[in-house]
Amino acid sequence: MKNWLGIVSAFLFFAIGLPEIQTFAQDAAPSKKIAVAYRAAIFRDSGASDTCALASLQILNNTAGFEAKYVSAQEIRDGILKDFDVVLFPGGSGSGESKALGDEGWVELRKFLNDGGGYIGTCAGAYMALVNLSRDAGRLINAELQEGEWERGEAILDIELTDEGREVLGDIKGMIQIDYQNGPVVHPANYKDLKPYSVLAYFRTEVAQNDAPKGVQVNSPAIAYGAYGKGRVIICSPHPELTPNLNNFVPRLVKFAAQK
Repeated sequence: MKNWLGIVSAFLFFAIGLPEIQTFAQDAAPSKKIAVAYRAAIFRDSGASDTCALASLQILNNTAGFEAKYVSAQEIRDGILKDFDVVLFPGGSGSGESKALGDEGWVELRKFLNDGGGYIGTCAGAYMALVNLSRDAGRLINAELQEGEWERGEAILDIELTDEGREVLGDIKGMIQIDYQNGPVVHPANYKDLKPYSVLAYFRTEVAQNDAPKGVQVNSPAIAYGAYGKGRVIICSPHPELTPNLNNFVPRLVKFAAQK
């Protein structure tokens, strides 16, 4: 009987004490928070595609060291970009995004870039960085549209990274398949106040529907960048944020645009 009581007493002691041991172990090793190094504003207003904006938001907020938040045109006009390193304009409608931004928004955007901020324009956002077709805005990079139908079609196209592109986006050699949805096809412009752009990736295949001219997209820039004031402007014609195995291009482009 005494032995039986001793066994029961020992069991109760450890059963009652166990939660305290577990709690102590948890308190002794608190989870460490990773500091935010790069803050990205993602434009979400008239003209912007919710699908593209959400994809970029989720990718960045699930990448250690990055934080992304939606911003509206009014918030940009009110000066919110000063709280970010980079602003990203997603797919949708370039003219729609530009119109939503308005003259005051464009002033704030140019101030942000002149002061060293970064700009990433994907598809429609890339169009917006060029001379806009509906207003004298854009002209953030020394590039212009190839002549011909802009609505080339949607397809999975091949791109190839340049040597600098592999340093920025990862050491991937050969052809890379990426989602394309009517993004701009550009060539060098001749703006005296802007330096020539550099290329991170070239298109190696094309789509040419709706009577779009054939042959002009192959070997044209898929991803390019240039300086604007102290800032850096990146135009990305295709959609890495919608291409599952290329999602890591998004934080890499943000880091490159931020220049830090």
